[in-house]
Amino acid sequence: MNTMAILTPSYSPDLPSFIRLHESVLRNTGESTRHHVIVPKRDLSVFRAISSPRLDVWSESEFLPKGFVTTDGVAALWRRIPIAPRSINCSAINLQKPWPPVRGWILQQILKLSASTKLNCDAVVVIDSDVVLVRPMPVETFIRDGVVRLYEKPDGITADLSRHVLWTKTAYDLLGLPWRPQSTFPDYVGGIVSWDPQVLQGCLDRIQQVCGSDWASEVAGRLHFSEFILYGTYLRHFGTERQGSFGAASTLCHSYWSPSPLSEEDAETFVAAYPPEDLAVHVQSNSGTPSHVIESVVAGLAVRSRP
Repeated sequence: MNTMAILTPSYSPDLPSFIRLHESVLRNTGESTRHHVIVPKRDLSVFRAISSPRLDVWSESEFLPKGFVTTDGVAALWRRIPIAPRSINCSAINLQKPWPPVRGWILQQILKLSASTKLNCDAVVVIDSDVVLVRPMPVETFIRDGVVRLYEKPDGITADLSRHVLWTKTAYDLLGLPWRPQSTFPDYVGGIVSWDPQVLQGCLDRIQQVCGSDWASEVAGRLHFSEFILYGTYLRHFGTERQGSFGAASTLCHSYWSPSPLSEEDAETFVAAYPPEDLAVHVQSNSGTPSHVIESVVAGLAVRSRP
């Protein structure tokens, strides 16, 4: 029987969102699917207080690559100083290469990559705390004839998506691919992304082979990086024909990406635009959308999803 694990990085400010996600996981996945959450050590107790038979709570330190030390206590203290520059972001130190310090965004990606090779399953499905499942998500959604689904949107990255282009260039550099600027590149970034742990391990091994040092140190030193684009780029250039045979252009997740709050009026339009193939909804956490609006969206979509 094929097995699937859901992986979510989180921390205490996202606890209400995470609980909403986890409850939706319990409703919409089978008993064999476990939900793994990785949190800073200081947040272990509040996440372990969640009473759930299918939740595994991990400390960041359990998946930190060798030579990395978290500085989450210092980072939390820094955020509480009103005059402290927010541009200074240090969530970990790589003792082998202390500069630049490891920023929170990069640390989160390193932890996802590291954990995904160690969860003893056939497919890892990466879902952030601000996503909620509204339809059943069986294992077969992501594994077909032993092949793990790859979200891939052909020509999805255009020149105006400058950060995505930079992320793609970083992936090429890490994997030893010659960089040739193009008008478009495939996009692999989505609200729900699935990985084959064996393919991922091959990707990390490739980085070490190309760069001559451990993959985590190479990733930690990059200013622009996307774990999703790295995996997709590796699979398309170095994976076997079989490993790349289950590609799909749908993210399976209806997303609201605006940095401004989703209003109650706009929420109705957002719900009405929900694609029939999607299984989840995502309202970006930094949009500042009130909880009651998100709950209204989830409730509306749940009603629409009933057979």
